[in-house]
Amino acid sequence: MAPFIDPSLDFMAIWLCILEQRRPLQERYIRAIRHAFKRPDRWEPWNDDRIPPIRFIEFFRMPREDFIWLADHLREDLQLDPLRRGDPLSVEAQVAVGLYRLGHGATYVTIGHIFNIGKETADNASARFVTAVLAKFRIQAISFPHLDNPNQWAEIEESFENKHGIPGIVGAIDGTHVPLRKPADDRWKSYINRKSWASIVFQCVVDGEGNFRNVSGGGPGSMHDGRLFRRSALGHNLSQRGEAVEPPMIPRGKYLIGDAGYPANVRVLVPYPSVANPANEDFNFIHSSTRMIVEQAFGRLKNRFRILLHAQLARPIRARNNAFACMVLHNMLNKRGTMYLQVWNNRSAGESRFAELHNTMDDDSTPQTPNGGQPTMASIRDQLREQLCS
Repeated sequence: MAPFIDPSLDFMAIWLCILEQRRPLQERYIRAIRHAFKRPDRWEPWNDDRIPPIRFIEFFRMPREDFIWLADHLREDLQLDPLRRGDPLSVEAQVAVGLYRLGHGATYVTIGHIFNIGKETADNASARFVTAVLAKFRIQAISFPHLDNPNQWAEIEESFENKHGIPGIVGAIDGTHVPLRKPADDRWKSYINRKSWASIVFQCVVDGEGNFRNVSGGGPGSMHDGRLFRRSALGHNLSQRGEAVEPPMIPRGKYLIGDAGYPANVRVLVPYPSVANPANEDFNFIHSSTRMIVEQAFGRLKNRFRILLHAQLARPIRARNNAFACMVLHNMLNKRGTMYLQVWNNRSAGESRFAELHNTMDDDSTPQTPNGGQPTMASIRDQLREQLCS
C-alpha cells in the first residue's frame, strides 16, 4: 500500500522551490533599486588637490594645512564608532561641516546638499564640532597671561603704547551683539536690543594684536555694556571692593581702555565726557584711535565667521557656544598667521543691518569716588592728557 502524502506539503515544497529559484532575480531588483536611490559619494575637499588653495580658504576660513592640524587635534573628541548604525561621518567631515556652518552661516539643508548628508546629520556634526573646539581649546586660547609672567604683560602693554603713545594699557574692552531669530514668545522681550532686533551680548577684552583675552556674557541683548561689566567676574575684580579681597586679574597699576559706557571708578580708561577745550579733544582722539583695535577685532571675527552676522534660529545657549567657538578659532588662526581675505570685509545689506551697537551710559553708572588714596582714573587721565597733548 502506497504511503499517504499530504497534498499541502507537496504544494509548500513546490512553492519554496519556486521562491528559491526567483531569489537571484529579486536580489537583482533590490540592488538596482538601492543603486538608483543611493546618495552620491560624500564630498571630501580635504582630499581633493584640485581645489585651489585660495578657494579652500574661502570655503573653510583656513588653509588645508590648518584644517588637517585642527582635525588631528580634535580626532579623539570627534571619532565615531565605525560599528554604529548608518554611515558615520569621519572626523574630517565633521570639521568641514562645523567650519562651513560657522564660516558661512548656512542652513543645515544647504550644508546637507553640499556635503551629501542629511539635515539632521549636518546639525549633529556642527554641534559636536563646536563642543569639541570649546572643550579642547577654550581655556588655553582665551585667557590673560599669568601674573607671574611679566614679560607677556609687558609685550601687550608695549603693543598698545606703540600705537598712539598711551602707556599702561593691557587690554581694550567693549561689547558686541550676536543676532538671534526672534520667536513669538514674550519671554524673549529681554533679548531685544536698542536697535529692536534680538541678540545676545558679549563683553570682550582684546590685546594689541586683536586677540580675545577675556570673554564673558552671552546674556540678553537689552543689557547695557556697563551693567554687563559690573556683573562679570572681571568687572568685580577691577572694582575697589574686588581689588581689596581678590587676586588681581590684570597687574596692579595697569588698566583697560574702553568707551564712555563703562563705570568711572574702575580701572578702565574712558574718554572725557566734554571736549570743551582742545586738550580734551586731542586726548579723546588718541583714546579713540587706541581703542579702535577692539572694534577691528569684532569686524574681522564676524567677517570671517559669518554665522555671527546672521540671525540664528537657535536657543541662546547654542548661539552663545557658536560665538565662543568662533572667538577661539579666531585666536588660533591669528596665532598661526593664517591669511585673512580682504573680500570678507564686504557685507550684504542683510548682514550690515546687524552693525555694532555703540555704548550708551546706563542708569546704573557709578560716579567717580576716592580710592583709598590711590590715583583715580580721572587723575590718571589728566596726567596722560598733559603728557600726550601738551
